[in-house]
Amino acid sequence: MIPRSPRLPAPPRPAGAPRAAPPAALPAADPAAAPPTHLGDPRVVYAYAAHVVGRSLAWEGNYKAAAASLRDIPHDWILPQVRLLLLSHLAQWQLCAGDIDAATRLLDELDEDRAPASVRPLVRAARAAVLARAGDPEGALSLVGRRDGERGEPAEVRQRNRITRAHALAARGELAAARAELRRVVDDVGVDELCRWIPAGGPARAMMIELIDEG
Repeated sequence: MIPRSPRLPAPPRPAGAPRAAPPAALPAADPAAAPPTHLGDPRVVYAYAAHVVGRSLAWEGNYKAAAASLRDIPHDWILPQVRLLLLSHLAQWQLCAGDIDAATRLLDELDEDRAPASVRPLVRAARAAVLARAGDPEGALSLVGRRDGERGEPAEVRQRNRITRAHALAARGELAAARAELRRVVDDVGVDELCRWIPAGGPARAMMIELIDEG
């Protein structure tokens, strides 16, 4: 029997802070217009606002609405230096909303070679997370490696890469190795990181719930 998902507490919101609301209606796109090139362009402002709203909704656990806030924004409205970072967030929200097909459709865009060096590890982590849940464990492992540091990831993505690695290993039937990866996450940062990724599912989901229940 598949364990039920644990009941997760709603994240705290500062006193008096309003709930996130979607930005105003999407402006009409002009196919003939040149892509924006500066921060003051209304299209850039709109895309930025949609991302801010999405992050707030994701923090509340409303991943479906978070993905919807950014999903329909034309990608060329997002300045190139942050485009792949925002799309990596969108992929995560789509996974957590249970929309693996939508996340998979972003794979062609999640190309770390087109990203600034500072965000390449985040783009790589997002791509690997999608592959691990889309039936390509080998592709995921090629990005995150079979052990910490094999692909030179920084500390900021280490825990999510361990979780992705666990899903890929579980899909390959390497259950003891998958559990060891998840145990490293819990030993380093507690169960909160596992809780954050439970909505995204994946082959190691039941194992994640067991470790969360064990505390």
